[in-house]
Amino acid sequence: MTRTIREIEPADHHRLGEIQRAALDEPSPDLLAAAADGPLPGFVCLDDDRIVGYVFAVVGDSRAYLPELAIATNSQRQGHGRALLETICERLRSRGVERVRVTTRADDTRAREFYESRGFAVADRVPDYYEDGTDGIVYRQRSE
Repeated sequence: MTRTIREIEPADHHRLGEIQRAALDEPSPDLLAAAADGPLPGFVCLDDDRIVGYVFAVVGDSRAYLPELAIATNSQRQGHGRALLETICERLRSRGVERVRVTTRADDTRAREFYESRGFAVADRVPDYYEDGTDGIVYRQRSE
């Protein structure tokens, strides 16, 4: 396995859409298009030159929100998500971002454990956040 992280490019859009539809309960093609075509900063993870995941951010003055971090189902639990999260958080810090937040489904134990193991802490619970009525758990970097 040769892992490479690089910025999202417009040509990645089709593959990112495949990953989004397979990995996320509520895919947002319009949001993904904003990341693939700009202006949202984001990264892809390649494993042996094949895109296996992505992450992107919505950035304010000193805050950022990560609306999506998705890994292809057959490539999960191999460190790709960790590498993407570390890369985007580092890039955001270098741009002056002081606070990074992300929301997960309250019933998604794997996602919650992932963010908690990466230094994120629960900041809030949002009732009925998802279309199916599931609550959302908002995480923030512990350094906030």
